[in-house]
Amino acid sequence: MENHEPLLRTVDLTKRFGEVIANDAISLDIKPGEIHCLLGENGAGKSTIAECIYGFYHPDAGEIFFNGEKVKINSPSDAIRLGIGMVHQHFILVRPMSIIENIVVGTEAAKPFLDLTEATQRLEKLCAAYDVSLDLNAKIWQLCVGEQQWVEILKALFSGVKLLILDEPTAVLTPQEADKLFVILQQMKEEGLSILFITH
Repeated sequence: MENHEPLLRTVDLTKRFGEVIANDAISLDIKPGEIHCLLGENGAGKSTIAECIYGFYHPDAGEIFFNGEKVKINSPSDAIRLGIGMVHQHFILVRPMSIIENIVVGTEAAKPFLDLTEATQRLEKLCAAYDVSLDLNAKIWQLCVGEQQWVEILKALFSGVKLLILDEPTAVLTPQEADKLFVILQQMKEEGLSILFITH
């Protein structure tokens, strides 16, 4: 039976920067297995609403509900714990470290004595599921930008997100890479993942 309850709901979300109102009473519903696009020119407030949902910014007014419960998201760590992941337009990766290290550091899998065997197996399954070809031991500096974006997406999927926010994901991709991304996002949607896609 289809779930008609929103996974994410924002009610009258407002964010100001001094005298500038970046988001003015934004209400948004995203249900499980839906792709929503925030479309608008630069400076329209698209990334700001996403950063409020992800806990990077704190709204000045309004409410956020996730999985039917009112939540206060004070930081990206809170968002990740809830099941919200975000791939920023400018990637947050440690260039001298490997793909697997970038993905695992900061997760439950990162125990005091790091055993990457189980994490590697999980990531290999994710790569196979989405037809992503990456050498998990490669360093970030060795990757093209399209591959780096996949590291960010895999990092979110590895942490078990239910809502994936993508900020201008096609800006760094070739047309062929963008086409492949859209095919995979459709697959993720069919598997029940909710996606918020930001683009101008």
